[in-house]
Amino acid sequence: MLGSIRCLHATPAANNAIDYVKLGQKQYSQANFKEAAASFRLAIYQGAKTASVWLYLGESYDRSGEKNAARQTYQTIQKYFPNSPECARATERLSKLPAEVQPQLPAVTSAAATKTEEKVVEKRKSLKNRIYVIPPQFGHAPVDPNTISTIRNLVKALPRPVYKILDQGGTNIYITPNLIDKFPKTVGVINENLGCYFSKERGRTYGREVYMCERTGAGDGSGTQLNPIMSEEDMKGFFYTFLSHALNDCLEVPSNDRQFVAMYKQDYANLDTSDPSLHAFIAPTEGMHDTFAALCASIMGSTNPTNEMCSQKFPRCRAWIVDRLKILSDQIPDQ
Repeated sequence: MLGSIRCLHATPAANNAIDYVKLGQKQYSQANFKEAAASFRLAIYQGAKTASVWLYLGESYDRSGEKNAARQTYQTIQKYFPNSPECARATERLSKLPAEVQPQLPAVTSAAATKTEEKVVEKRKSLKNRIYVIPPQFGHAPVDPNTISTIRNLVKALPRPVYKILDQGGTNIYITPNLIDKFPKTVGVINENLGCYFSKERGRTYGREVYMCERTGAGDGSGTQLNPIMSEEDMKGFFYTFLSHALNDCLEVPSNDRQFVAMYKQDYANLDTSDPSLHAFIAPTEGMHDTFAALCASIMGSTNPTNEMCSQKFPRCRAWIVDRLKILSDQIPDQ
């Protein structure tokens, strides 16, 4: 899932930019990609020229089928934001785009020619076989075999409905010593959204691509030194949270479903909103998404205290998700 934008200034023009960003995020989460692209364009025109907004725009073009526009946007990110994860993501998306489409006259093809050009689709690997290990840089130790085993066991332990949806949705999992091993140009770069160095993050989710870090950056995170391997329990909590964002994407963001919103409002009515531990779950823009992610992580098996607390505070939402996952997974044939 792409991150929210929190780094715009509160000038009148910027207020318009923030409104357009929020509108674009909502449209993107509802898979209205053409409308989202228009909103993100307006946000950029109003001054929201961050790497995150540009990436939203590029992926909106990409998902709406406007491949040439997506290509130009990704190239813009490469030019103006070279030392960012957004640039790495843009470069990765560029590599998957088809050759630039040039206008052509309609061609008449025979049935025989059409048959000859049919592609043979290779059988896709299952989710448990789409776990990849990123090699180390900066003299870091390779990912420990025990870490790889832990992640594989966590995937195997997923509830069957969750596994089937992530599998069918094409989720990929990457284990890396640290984010800077995957995105080396982010060494010494601060994540504007979180206010910390990228090396301090535990991982990331881009759409349906999950990156799990084995270690965090040592000290303030400005260098390349890493802390010891995190505990299996911490790894479990963070990994299932990252997977939950991929699940949200696979399901085309059911956290925006009207029924889920109704359940959320009912649970919300019973909350003590002055409780600071609930801040992330009652935020105006991202609250429902973060609630959905925490509940999904709990359903997957996370025993993280925050996720467990969320399950206790949002019981109607949790029950709705469990039922929704079962209904949707039953529609997917067993492999």
